[in-house]
Amino acid sequence: MQIFVFSYNRGPFLENCIRSIEACAPQCKLTIIDDGSDDPNTRQVLASIRERHQVVENTADSGHKLGGLYANMQAAYEMATGDELICFLQDDTQMVRPLTDTDLIDLRNSFDQQPDLGFISPAFVRGISIKKPANRDFRFDLERNFWFWYPRKRSTGTWFSALLIADPARLRKVDWHFEVGESVNNHKAAKIFCRMARMRAPFSMWLPNGRAYRGKQKSLALRFGEWSRRCGLYPLEVMSDKEVQTLKTAEPARLPVAEDFLKTTHGRIKLPWAYDPMQGAGWLKSLDRLERKLRGLFK
Repeated sequence: MQIFVFSYNRGPFLENCIRSIEACAPQCKLTIIDDGSDDPNTRQVLASIRERHQVVENTADSGHKLGGLYANMQAAYEMATGDELICFLQDDTQMVRPLTDTDLIDLRNSFDQQPDLGFISPAFVRGISIKKPANRDFRFDLERNFWFWYPRKRSTGTWFSALLIADPARLRKVDWHFEVGESVNNHKAAKIFCRMARMRAPFSMWLPNGRAYRGKQKSLALRFGEWSRRCGLYPLEVMSDKEVQTLKTAEPARLPVAEDFLKTTHGRIKLPWAYDPMQGAGWLKSLDRLERKLRGLFK
């Protein structure tokens, strides 16, 4: 499997992500696609990584609030070679358990045996996605050996998420193209594939309380959100073999909720974990949108 990591101006996060992949999936080819980072620390981290792995720098800006993420995903997809599966991660994520050869074979077999399978999520379920009663929106398919999400309201992440595992050959058969925006790709995938499959024992996760950018910028609202939440680098512990095996073989299958199975290496973080500095603060999101709109007018 080929792993692609997308980065922008988060040097310490990128370094943590790459170290976790080197430790947990040394057999996988790794490529970093950077979205034009200009932060000195990030440039230094990229230079160091370039000595060990392929680094591709893309300075094109799509104008989307997430920068050139989806353009870079398309570039990675086009770079994929042979029949190997591809896995997309981001600099604010990391691997949390070893990826074995058996895991890779099982993933390959899943695509071969399930022709309607488009995307598999390599990530744990976010605690904020759980509605009461517990797990009511998640169903485990015994035949497919995957979890699937059935939210009451239409939601991104049901058929597509930016963290993904895919078969490039299958995507090419349907003339797939990564569009700008997760909701657009989610809607597109819903017309072609089954719901996004979720592994019994995922191997990656977003870091909680991480720092963020919107449109390669930080508004005052975003900065305030980061300050009030004490956002920073909170790496996750790597799971033990016993913990992974327990999750893989649990009967009945246990929904892999991040907060239930993962721990940070340092620092106590409020539950459920937050992945957006402005999460739950609608007024901050409104201020952020207003500031970005004003910047656009006076740009």
